[in-house]
Amino acid sequence: MPEHPSGSENIRPTAQSSTLIEDPTDVTYRAPYPWATRRASPAETSPWSSDEDDPLLSEAEPGSERSVRSRPSVRRLSAGLVDLPRVSQVDPATAILRDPEVPEDKRFCWKCQQPVGRSTGDGPGPTSGKCPKCGSPFNFRPLLSPGELVADQYEVQGCLAYGGMGWIFLARDRNVSDRWVVLKGLQNPLDFEAHVVALAERQFLSEMAHPGIVKIFNFVKHRSAEGVPCGYIVMEYVGGQSLKEMLDLRAPERIPVAEAIAYVMEVLPALDYLHSFGLAYNDLKPDNIMVTEDEVKLIDLGAVAARESGGSLYGTLGYQAPEFTSTGPTVASDIHTVGRTLAALTLNMPTERFGPKLPGIPSPDEEPVLRRYPAFRRLLLRATDPDPAQRFPTAYAMYRQLAGVLRAVLAEDTNREYPQTSAVFGSPRGDFGIDTLIRQTDGVIEGVHRAPTLDPPSIVAALPVPLIDSEDPSAELLTPLLHGDPRQTLDTLRQSTADMSAGAIGTPETFELEGALTAVRAYLDLGEVEQAREHLARLLPAYRTDWRIDWYTGIAELSCAEYERAYDHFDRVHSMVPGEIAPLLALAATAELLIQTHEGSDEPDRWRAAATEYYRSVWRNARGVASAAFGLARRLAVDGDVATAVATLQQVPHSSRHHNAARMTACLLLVTKPVTELTQADLDAAAAHLHALPDEPRLLQLQAIVLSAALAWLHRGGQPDPRTTILGFRYTETGLRGGLESVLRAVARATSNRLHRYALIDLANNIRPRSLW
Repeated sequence: MPEHPSGSENIRPTAQSSTLIEDPTDVTYRAPYPWATRRASPAETSPWSSDEDDPLLSEAEPGSERSVRSRPSVRRLSAGLVDLPRVSQVDPATAILRDPEVPEDKRFCWKCQQPVGRSTGDGPGPTSGKCPKCGSPFNFRPLLSPGELVADQYEVQGCLAYGGMGWIFLARDRNVSDRWVVLKGLQNPLDFEAHVVALAERQFLSEMAHPGIVKIFNFVKHRSAEGVPCGYIVMEYVGGQSLKEMLDLRAPERIPVAEAIAYVMEVLPALDYLHSFGLAYNDLKPDNIMVTEDEVKLIDLGAVAARESGGSLYGTLGYQAPEFTSTGPTVASDIHTVGRTLAALTLNMPTERFGPKLPGIPSPDEEPVLRRYPAFRRLLLRATDPDPAQRFPTAYAMYRQLAGVLRAVLAEDTNREYPQTSAVFGSPRGDFGIDTLIRQTDGVIEGVHRAPTLDPPSIVAALPVPLIDSEDPSAELLTPLLHGDPRQTLDTLRQSTADMSAGAIGTPETFELEGALTAVRAYLDLGEVEQAREHLARLLPAYRTDWRIDWYTGIAELSCAEYERAYDHFDRVHSMVPGEIAPLLALAATAELLIQTHEGSDEPDRWRAAATEYYRSVWRNARGVASAAFGLARRLAVDGDVATAVATLQQVPHSSRHHNAARMTACLLLVTKPVTELTQADLDAAAAHLHALPDEPRLLQLQAIVLSAALAWLHRGGQPDPRTTILGFRYTETGLRGGLESVLRAVARATSNRLHRYALIDLANNIRPRSLW
């Protein structure tokens, strides 16, 4: 499969800044086009909450006002979503190593990665020599000394660090205002292959111009005091701290997940920029990400190489992709290093003794961080999947999912809503489960019991549709069909296919996939599931990594009541796009359907936990998705946590068209708990909800239920203040009976069922207050 397959994962953003933002109201765009490749217009994405702008584009704290701050003590990453302490500016001279020596446990052959220069019984290990395995020369001594003038221009000040390809020196540029520069030499100047790498670097590194990548100033040759000729890359000096240094300062603690994601999101545009030139970075790791006062940059371009190139490949074990030595540099291998870097920043990764980090991601049982942030775990697993085809197809695709995961992490940390704009899903097409609980009260009017169960067709109709990339060759033809009449969609597809076959119009190169998926959506909307399945089966062999096939297959299984299969497909979609809300909503609804199917067995325990957690995740992130609020309330109520269920329903915004339904459902939950748990506060709260709904059609039946609960509570031994009232009736036997009688008679007048009317009148006669006449 190609590295950039057609699909909605590759939808591009509107122009965004990838820079650090000191003030959320003062966004400075470092470059007009921080992404190397194309973008989509705002109309191509649909917010889950129509009342909110995308916080990635603009996010301000509640109650904040515009202000001017000259030197803020904190700065913001990811468009203001994450606050971080400012990194202090330091004198570059203080970064020079006093004793530049490579520890023996860090000495490895640059070519075969075998340990070299190690101690033996005869004394300390040699700092230079040849690898006993492959014969490649090694030299761990600095070839330049302080005060030495390189190329008659750069005065060496000392060693800064030892990198993957050799020593890195700090120098002064005596020809340009004595500016600080960095000289990066080759690990083995006598090695021919290393010189070939240096020659290749000269050809493309000088063309790199991105705010997130260190600048290359020059390429020079110099003969050391020992007479050894060597080439050096002259780069800008980037002050601050590397993420590796930050980790060392926090040890044994790791960097918080939100901070780590924010840092990585700052460098992903730089990787995408390199990829657009046909290059791969190859050596992403905490050491090579530098955080300064106001920016995050990739440093050390020594391992950058053309994609799928052969020859000497440079990288770091523990971060490199497993296929790296066989495939060469690819976008997928770079994505792997991003995932490993995120893991190294946030997790205690298992490491070989005196060696690289071991492959794999720890389990949630081993790392509490992964239990707390399950979407983050899924993102790490996809980024580092052993199969390159299963990883994120582009740096931008990973960026978008990281943005969603970041919101989920922040929502978990702060219990605040972080609504998102999806680049790969449209808006939900409707809601489901809104009246699942409250419609039970209709039995008071109709005399018919209504089970509080979900309706599968309403779920299928409500779930969103995956988007088509606006710059996909098929987009102009197919985008108008995504939300149109399904029969008209199929007619248009048939006509277009005929025109293509006749040569009347051209055939877009992606039409086989995109046209088939559009037809699948139409067939599913029509309930013609078998036709949809046939199209999906034909697509699967050639497009097995396209998660939309799993999404539509899950919808098809849901339509046929194959809920466990549907759940498995939605789970795979969640793993492929872990920053999206749509798969979470689908998983929650499917798990609830499975509870209904497996009621009475041991299996529902798994589905109960899943439904509750996924509904909670959706609602915590997007208060505009009312289906999640009602679903979470149902699950909490069943589990006996009525207080939290009611609190959840009270969070439904006043602007929501389901606000009244949320109030009525909260009222119902308050008064239908066991009478032994009922309190006067519950009854009063329920009555308060009804007072706010004077024109609601279900008002009478809810009043009857509340008064009935109050009477039962009184019979149970409740002791209210007799001077208080509920719904206008006193908290006494006579007052509550009289109130319930009048409400039941009003309900009887409203019912159209003659027999049920008689039953209600009989009940009112039985409940009315006793009298002597």
